[in-house]
Amino acid sequence: MEELVRYARALLLLQLKHVAILAETGKGPVVRAEVLLADAGFGAREIADLLGKNYAAVAKALSRARAAKSKEPSQEESDAEGDSGE
Repeated sequence: MEELVRYARALLLLQLKHVAILAETGKGPVVRAEVLLADAGFGAREIADLLGKNYAAVAKALSRARAAKSKEPSQEESDAEGDSGE
């Protein structure tokens, strides 16, 4: 089981590195590691441990990301607006 956890952690770190590179080069959306991990089902404390950050900083980043996401129009709303203009 420990070996599986090591491989899963390595894959996760590679994915996070890939996202960081895409964001730096402007070839992809800017997505914070904290948000990716939260979307994968990790809690704020687990994310803090994985990334070597303190819990408060992770919790604040997740709170800001949720607030920003709630202000974005949903994909369904965007699709409906696009259909009505044609």
